[in-house]
Amino acid sequence: MLRIGKKTIGTPAVMGILNVTPDSFSDGGSHRDHSDAIAHALRMIDEGASIIDIGAESTRPGFSRVPVDVEVSRLIPVIEGIREVSDVIISVDTMKSDVAYEAISAGADIINDVNSFRDERLYECASETGSTIILMHCPLDINIVHQHDMVGDPIPQIREFFEERTSIAKEYGIKNIILDPGLGFGKTMEQNIEIVERLSELDMGHPLLIALSRKRMLSVMYPGIDRDEATVLANIAAISNGADIVRVHDVKKMTAAIQRI
Repeated sequence: MLRIGKKTIGTPAVMGILNVTPDSFSDGGSHRDHSDAIAHALRMIDEGASIIDIGAESTRPGFSRVPVDVEVSRLIPVIEGIREVSDVIISVDTMKSDVAYEAISAGADIINDVNSFRDERLYECASETGSTIILMHCPLDINIVHQHDMVGDPIPQIREFFEERTSIAKEYGIKNIILDPGLGFGKTMEQNIEIVERLSELDMGHPLLIALSRKRMLSVMYPGIDRDEATVLANIAAISNGADIVRVHDVKKMTAAIQRI
């Protein structure tokens, strides 16, 4: 079981991806309308998602930063709309503390920052609000990470990074921490695959999240297979190696596969 705030969910848990952006790598523009986004979130909940992860700023290679007011205007109505009808766990995918404060106030439970809390006010936000945080391994600042790949064995480097970041989080009194090895961020294709295979070596006493849905690495792991089917296969492998949460676009396929385990 996984405890997030006052809520408890079973594991492995499925996190459904809800992008309210025009330029996300997989589904950009699909759910920009607030009512469409809320309806899609409710469908994912019906299909078995325990967590809805909402993002309003793309972080794909070549992305453009979004001003705070734009990000807030995309996120908050969707969070409020979901919260009016569901107590599902809501994760806000943001790198900005000002956005995180607004999102938590609107009803979000988790702060998920792909830039690994380099804005330390995010730690303050989590501490003050009692929020769970997701620390993702991002070896360089998000603005340049896609331009440089790690060199050498990724596992000890990721562990060292997590030790440093969790230490800072604990100094702020944050207890609920989820770790994400950051597949696709500053890593070679071979390193991404190796991380999935050696995920158990990243067991550091915190829940592990894997986010590989529809990523390019899947075409190497499972050549010739549909990306959503490949996502399921790779996530099942990750679960067998210790993943507690899998972040996916196709919740229905993933939930069905977990039920067959």
